[in-house]
Amino acid sequence: MESLKKVDTLFFDMDGTLTDLWKRYRDPFYRALNKIKPNHDKKRLQEVFEKTLAEFLKTFEGKSRLIRLKLFRKSRKEMGGSLIDSFRIMKIVLSDPMAFRNVEPIEGVRSTLEILQKRGYGLALVTNASDKTVDVAKEKLKILKSFDILVTRNTVKRIKPHPDALLYVCEQLGKDPRMCAMIGDFPQDIKAGKAAGTKTIAILGDNRKYTEEEIRSLNPDLVLESFQELLQIFP
Repeated sequence: MESLKKVDTLFFDMDGTLTDLWKRYRDPFYRALNKIKPNHDKKRLQEVFEKTLAEFLKTFEGKSRLIRLKLFRKSRKEMGGSLIDSFRIMKIVLSDPMAFRNVEPIEGVRSTLEILQKRGYGLALVTNASDKTVDVAKEKLKILKSFDILVTRNTVKRIKPHPDALLYVCEQLGKDPRMCAMIGDFPQDIKAGKAAGTKTIAILGDNRKYTEEEIRSLNPDLVLESFQELLQIFP
């Protein structure tokens, strides 16, 4: 807590930290599968899908389209679906106008960001998502439009866990990394913050059963249960 007193600029991850990770990635496949196999084991699918997605997001540094394809293939194998079913589901997903575009703020995020902004903290978005996804997010979470800077996978050559995006923000805003805190829900957020020299805050949230053990092993400056707890840390 003492080490965070000089922090005046907050860097936020997006998926899973500000917005609902599962709605964006999971729901397109669920809608497609429901059309083909409405009686599938929904609980089993959720377990397989969420575990697979968490594993990919902790390590994957390629293009987001490849994440979706590999995620789908691995989940389908775990569930024992046929190759024909896979093609049918992918066809439905690709024709779904809302696929991977359902960016919904997590409860409490909007009000918390507004309060932090009023308290005078600088706010920056540092996400591995694309410019297009962030454009959608700005319409659902309008406070993003007033952030000091938005950095996406299109801004830098190397995405988190590399520190490039965080160092870019520091350079653009003229900030000492030691005066900044990287806030996220996945190990790569903490790794990027440590590599850049910022303070690091992990928010466990809905993904904790897939990420908590590794996050704690990285020794972030602080581990929080929920986003709203930031208001107690940054008065």
